[in-house]
Amino acid sequence: MGFLETEERESLEIKSPRYEVDTSQNEQHQGDRTPSPASSENSALLNNNFPTSLSFSYSMIIIGVLTIILVGMIMDSFFNRQKDSKGCHVSRMYPWFIKHDNFDSEQSKFAGKYGLYLYRDRVYDSNDQPTGIPALFIPGNAGSYKQVRSIASETSKIFSEIVSRDQRSLEMGVRALDFFTVDFNEEFSALHGHSLNEQAEYLNDAIRYILSLYPSTRKILNTNSPHPDPTSVIIVGHSMGGVVARTLFTMPNYQPGSINTILTFATPHVLPPAPFDWQISKIYTDINEFWRNGYSQSATSENSLAEVTLISIAGGNLDTVVCSDSANINSIVPASHGFTVFTTSIPNVWTSMDHQAILWCEQLVKVVATSLLSIVDIRRSGQTKPSAERMAAFRKFYLTGLEDPIDLGLNKSKREFFGIVNLEKVPHKFLNMGQRIVLNHLNLTTQVYLMPIPPPEPLSTFSLLTDQYLSKNPGIEILLCDVMPTEVPDQQNKKDLSLNIDLPTAPRLSCHIASNEASLLPASRRDLKHPFSGLTFNYLKLNVSDLGDYQYIAIMFYNKVSMEGFLIGEFFDERLTIMELNNSSMKDLIIDGIHIDEFPEHQTMVSYLHIPIIDSSLMTYKMSVRRVGCVEHFATFARQSISSMYESKFLVNVDNADLNIHGQSPFVTPVSAPNFRRGLELQFWMDPTCSIPLSIDIEWDFYGSLGKIIMRFQTVLVAFPFIIVIMTLRTQFREYDHGETFISFGHGLALFIRQTFLKFIIFVSALSIYQSVTRASKTYSLADLFPMDYASGDMQKAIKAKSSFNVNDTLLGNQDPFFWFLPPLFFIMSIGITIVSWILLAFIVRVLAGAAVFMSRRDLFVKNIVNKPSESKSRLRRHVIITLILFILVASFVPYQFAFIVAFLVQISSCVKSLIIARSVYKSTCVQESWDNYHYLQSILILFFMLLPFNVPVLMVWIRNMSVNWFAPFSWDHSILAIAPIIFYVEIITNGKMLPRSTGRKSRFDL
Repeated sequence: MGFLETEERESLEIKSPRYEVDTSQNEQHQGDRTPSPASSENSALLNNNFPTSLSFSYSMIIIGVLTIILVGMIMDSFFNRQKDSKGCHVSRMYPWFIKHDNFDSEQSKFAGKYGLYLYRDRVYDSNDQPTGIPALFIPGNAGSYKQVRSIASETSKIFSEIVSRDQRSLEMGVRALDFFTVDFNEEFSALHGHSLNEQAEYLNDAIRYILSLYPSTRKILNTNSPHPDPTSVIIVGHSMGGVVARTLFTMPNYQPGSINTILTFATPHVLPPAPFDWQISKIYTDINEFWRNGYSQSATSENSLAEVTLISIAGGNLDTVVCSDSANINSIVPASHGFTVFTTSIPNVWTSMDHQAILWCEQLVKVVATSLLSIVDIRRSGQTKPSAERMAAFRKFYLTGLEDPIDLGLNKSKREFFGIVNLEKVPHKFLNMGQRIVLNHLNLTTQVYLMPIPPPEPLSTFSLLTDQYLSKNPGIEILLCDVMPTEVPDQQNKKDLSLNIDLPTAPRLSCHIASNEASLLPASRRDLKHPFSGLTFNYLKLNVSDLGDYQYIAIMFYNKVSMEGFLIGEFFDERLTIMELNNSSMKDLIIDGIHIDEFPEHQTMVSYLHIPIIDSSLMTYKMSVRRVGCVEHFATFARQSISSMYESKFLVNVDNADLNIHGQSPFVTPVSAPNFRRGLELQFWMDPTCSIPLSIDIEWDFYGSLGKIIMRFQTVLVAFPFIIVIMTLRTQFREYDHGETFISFGHGLALFIRQTFLKFIIFVSALSIYQSVTRASKTYSLADLFPMDYASGDMQKAIKAKSSFNVNDTLLGNQDPFFWFLPPLFFIMSIGITIVSWILLAFIVRVLAGAAVFMSRRDLFVKNIVNKPSESKSRLRRHVIITLILFILVASFVPYQFAFIVAFLVQISSCVKSLIIARSVYKSTCVQESWDNYHYLQSILILFFMLLPFNVPVLMVWIRNMSVNWFAPFSWDHSILAIAPIIFYVEIITNGKMLPRSTGRKSRFDL
């Protein structure tokens, strides 16, 4: 830190924070001493009565070093620890984009800024006219319209190769999808709320245009088409495109009923990822409120969302752009109309994805394309099936099948009739009541195995696991059968658990198919390490109470030759397979961990471990599973899940595994879903033929947990340092009002740490504890916090309405009492960030000052600066003209954030000039005044630096618009009043004027 030595050597001696400057004694002392010309310039500062050594307080050094170390650990943990493996395959396509130039400025006022394209695959799409089902892709922040190509191409491929050859599907109204896509010129929609609104307005116009195409284009192929013209489109949105899709409903030009299905990928539905623009925060508040109310209104209302389904697909912890916590729509959309699912849960996908891969990952793209084709129906004007049927299809394709079912209002479909099985003609075998079936090296000595269905008590559940195909040849069929009526045995024998049913006369069985109720699971073998290997198991779980009058579960083999593989099925009491760790506390978990020597207590193929205390997305864990000495049909594997969202992860061949979850977003009041169970649930599948139990150890992963902070509280590292700078400025002005010199920023920060920071941290800690205890149930306003006796009743109501805030909106939005310490910790880190920022800016100013002096003749350069009149008429006239020009530009062309950047650059120039003057003044009467002015300007510069993140994003959007020749001004960003005070303030302090000292008995900054 040597570069600060000559600049700050008079101000950072913390041992003597206050000292009086007697200018008369200084002048006398200077008169007695005549410095030599050669040394007077370099020793100007040393010849004054100021401290001559640079010293940071120990607290500043410790906090700064610890902050750098902690930030380094957080970033290393974020990028390298508790990360899922990548398992995506790259999809292939042959894209062809057709621009619709007819969608011009007459159709939308933003046609000159954006563009509309129709996607076609060169292999599967021969027609360049839209004649199928309309769909629209919305790219996200800085996204490209070309990102639609993977999903659109796969949809065309599946329709062309499979669906178009299935006459039954065509009769049911399935047609190809026409994917339109929008070119937003890679606009930064996450940074600017006005741009997001412009996109939404343009898209509503585009939807109206798209729907207007079909009456004519469909007649080209079939003049006598009996199908109605489309009245709605399917929306697919990526990232912020999903937020834009939901904003469409709130726009004045929205056409009711024009959207009924929305699929979003990696979309931050709950909170804006970069909330530096107040407009985008307001948009989030408005659309979330609109959507919450939309499902409570009648279907005939214009604002009703009764027919709208929303599916949010999240990428998991590989997405380092959007935190998947904010993809949770449980607080916005009821379970009957939408859900959030993670890619790690989706069958045949089972892998986490980053922010871009979620659009091109081949495994996911195939599932999405198939699901979209399963919901379309060209026979209906909406072009899709009713909402309940759409939801049923989405749940089938995107969920594991192991989740609790919900009531969608559909009639429960009857099981498909398989046929009559005549056991006289089929090799078969009856098992004893309750007997487990274990088959390996499947052969055809027996073709049908019959398992008698016991009463629901105590054997309440049946489960079956196999590595064979179901309902395929070769493969297995699982049937539910009952004996033909003429041959029913004595019913009372069904309750006899010891009865060996070997009927004297082989009966004929009436059977229905149960294979299609099985769930697809990733295969688990000793040679597999990841769930996305491509190999699968089939798992069937049936509740005995739901089997009605069926008497047997029949397992039928289609194959005619022996096969390698296994099948295990059993009846069991599910209540005995669940272990609840309700007595564990977070303290015990962190210190001692969880150790289970024998799991499960009762040996079954499937067992459950529920840990309610593990429910925070900020905490990660290491799990170790041991089972030694078993010869198994399959390797033990597990599924971790939470009930707040459909997030499941499969841990195949589980040995050592990372445990991490996504949960509730900060600043959002939690909404309990139906059948909500707090905490983590681990579901284990293990070979029941081995009697050796599992040994499970779960330990807290401290280092892995550090990386979870950055994604959830990244904006805190911008907001909290600003507060620290304000508190430091308060300390500087307080000292100045008490008659001291205007101390440097570093000196003020050190005094703040020593005198005020402890009280501040205690206050923040108390507020954090109160926030977590109240669970965001309290709402306050300024009228509650400060006396408003002077105001009338109406004025108090107005103040309360405009200033009301929820406790949950403060600090980190934390709702877990265990994490009360996070706000104080972040404030301590913010001091370190502030110290680094101060050193960086001081270094920049000194380098610029040195460069300015070096590049000019020093004597002349310094003389011009020092002796230049500060209030010349020409200078005043020039500044007035520049300020007026700047205001005119703000009012008409540039956003006010541009003016702020100008003010920031002017402030840097003023600091450079002030530093040169302070170094070059010889008169003792001017030395302190010069350094006071420099310290004052430097502190304001640091304040402006902390405000840059709130202004630069909008400026980036404006520059981006300029690059595409879009010059329309932002209606919300041209307020002269928003920037005029800063411009005037910079102009005043640039002239070397200090804020006058407080003349009162008490400083205005004393609290």
